[in-house]
Amino acid sequence: MYKGYKYIDSDAHTLEPSNLWEKYLEKKYRDWMPSAFAGYENDPPSWHLEIHVPHNPDMPNFPTGRGAVLPETEEAYREYALKGFSPECYQSALKRTGIDYMVVYPTVNLYLTAVPNLSAEVAAAYRRAYNNWLHDFVTACGRGILGVGSIDLRDPGEAAREARRCVEKLGFTAITINPEPVDNHALHDEFFDPVWSTLEELDVPLGVHVGAGTSRGQVGTNYFPMWAVGRSISAFTIGNMIASLSLIAGGVLERHPKLRVVHLESGAGWAPFWVDRMKAGIAGGSRHLPMTGLTMDPVGYFKRQCYISADPDDPGIEMCVRYIGDANVTTATDFAHLEGRGYFHAIPDTLSLPIPQETKKKVMWDNPAKLYGIKE
Repeated sequence: MYKGYKYIDSDAHTLEPSNLWEKYLEKKYRDWMPSAFAGYENDPPSWHLEIHVPHNPDMPNFPTGRGAVLPETEEAYREYALKGFSPECYQSALKRTGIDYMVVYPTVNLYLTAVPNLSAEVAAAYRRAYNNWLHDFVTACGRGILGVGSIDLRDPGEAAREARRCVEKLGFTAITINPEPVDNHALHDEFFDPVWSTLEELDVPLGVHVGAGTSRGQVGTNYFPMWAVGRSISAFTIGNMIASLSLIAGGVLERHPKLRVVHLESGAGWAPFWVDRMKAGIAGGSRHLPMTGLTMDPVGYFKRQCYISADPDDPGIEMCVRYIGDANVTTATDFAHLEGRGYFHAIPDTLSLPIPQETKKKVMWDNPAKLYGIKE
């Protein structure tokens, strides 16, 4: 708690240790053991992300900002970088900031299975290894750190089983996916309905979290093959817009009315514009005609089932509140990632937003608590 305000960080991150795969990947998949580094090098710390997947020679590396020491990085992360972002670092961050809960998403696992030469079986094994490690990690972290299970969509049946294991056996709060198409199946393809049905039954949200710069035809990659900034900006925002279009206009939320969805690390300003474009983009631009197969207009589905996770100082939050309402916005620090180095002033930033006081309380606590099923 910070000055009487409770706060849930709806999107922080783990930094998977390099020995995770050796310790947790099942022995039968050792020929497919990946290698990866996610974290900070040097002192003062600089960010480095590098991933190699066997039998994928074209797999890119992700040395985002390697060698650069950006403003606030040392103040934010030096102590934690020296300790390898161990569990006690996360408890320290909670105490430092007044954040009550951090919901932690992966780093390496945002990218790991987004390669072309990977079977559904091996991809699922990678996810199980990460999820087993994550369970041990959040257990060591203690109260206030909530895990998000990770699934691969190549085999929807296996993905649904792993989602169930993550919630029922491992105690996770949500399930996250990379929204890129699988074998030409868009998210609204009924091919994936077993996953959405399982999440409805489990009553946990679907976290749509992109990892920029993957090698499976991600949005932005063909346009900007040599420009990391262009790929990143395109992938996170436009990737979530495409996922939202698929889930809403493609009928997923119509077929699965209890499925909750949170769009992560994509900004907030696109949401009001995009749901309006879904309304206006049919029948020659009419906003008053129904979309085939839907019983509500797109903003209705968004209000009922979708959330935005935005930076605490995102000006798009005000637009979302004005057009969509104040029940669908949360904020997040992106803790552990380079972009999250301002985590220690996340709550003051949220309190400075030009929105009503009661709305600030909803954004900081009520909305993410409802999204993630946090009860106190």
